[in-house]
Amino acid sequence: MTVSHWRRSTNPGATIGCDVCVVGAGIAGVSAALHLERLGISVIVLERDRPASGASGKNAGFLMRGAADNYAVACRDWGRDTARLVWHWTEENLAALRALGIDSIPTVQRIPSCLLGLEAEEAAELADAARLLAEDGFAVGLIDRGDDLAWRPRSPRACGPLIGLVNPDDAACNPVHLLEFLSLQLARPILERQEVVDISVGPGERVAVRTAEHTVECRRALVCTNAYAPLLMPELALFVRPTRGQMLALRLPGHPRLDMSYYANRGYEYFRQTTEGTIVLGGCRRRHAHAEVGFEDRTTPEVQRDLEAFARDHLGDDFTITARWAGIMGFSGDALPLIGPVPAPWNASALVWFAGGCTGHGMSLFHRVAQAAVDAMIRGVPNPFPLERALRSAREAAAGPTPPLHA
Repeated sequence: MTVSHWRRSTNPGATIGCDVCVVGAGIAGVSAALHLERLGISVIVLERDRPASGASGKNAGFLMRGAADNYAVACRDWGRDTARLVWHWTEENLAALRALGIDSIPTVQRIPSCLLGLEAEEAAELADAARLLAEDGFAVGLIDRGDDLAWRPRSPRACGPLIGLVNPDDAACNPVHLLEFLSLQLARPILERQEVVDISVGPGERVAVRTAEHTVECRRALVCTNAYAPLLMPELALFVRPTRGQMLALRLPGHPRLDMSYYANRGYEYFRQTTEGTIVLGGCRRRHAHAEVGFEDRTTPEVQRDLEAFARDHLGDDFTITARWAGIMGFSGDALPLIGPVPAPWNASALVWFAGGCTGHGMSLFHRVAQAAVDAMIRGVPNPFPLERALRSAREAAAGPTPPLHA
């Protein structure tokens, strides 16, 4: 977002002090603040709207092991060591959230997730992925039938699933409820309606984070605004691409059940059932990828029509749509997280850091990524996903197709 001259007060309110200022109250920002407080570090979190008002509150609520496509593809594209690390981090992500007590939230479901192979090529990949996962010590299931709605195509145009790769220990959530729960565990309330207009490093290596009303003086700042980070810091535009994802919610007569959270077509479509029986469905951006880039947060007729067509083919045509929405995700060039100091001359002392590039799997991964960012920034722990690593892939991705959008 941009901030006008009229809102940039030339005489902002009282200066507030802390050790670290976190910008953004999505899953990464709130999680980073919790990790910092656990280290005994004082934190102020600034949020331009309300917690979970961005992508963290607009996703499908998958708390799923894995990222990108499937494990076989991740091993091919990233190398097996990196794929194994990401898969472990997603397991640690959910374990850490459970340790904080998220199972007490009524809308959190302990439910497996399942990657559906609707075509022979992907089915073969999923079989290979299951083998690799088992070799690397991950619990995994491989099924060729099921008795819930996902296994009974509703249209002659649609093929039934050939295979399903099951992550047995996953979960799902209402992401807004989860962020509200985590936010309440912070020692210091989030400062809402505080859009940041400038971050600078001043004398004595003190960081000044200015909003329209206040200035926060701190020793470090961590930017966790993901897709919107380039609007605050243009230096990050090479690393993060704003990418729109669209969803809808529907209800079917008789409330037929979905026993798992489902990914289909290599993650380009995804759907699950909430605790009250509503089905949320997202994706269908592959045919419209050129148009689904940018900061414009709105639904489009083309993608929404494709979502409805997918629902008719795979869920049934007698549905009522109860909501449509969009969210802006931050995609990295290689679909891996981005952690590191903002690459700018004024940040030579590496006092201002960025954690983002969620690439659509923020809920499943970025509680753990936030911990890694805090450990690297504060304690000097080695960081496996530095911005320097991402520079080449970001340049390559600038002219190429975007990866699939996940929940």
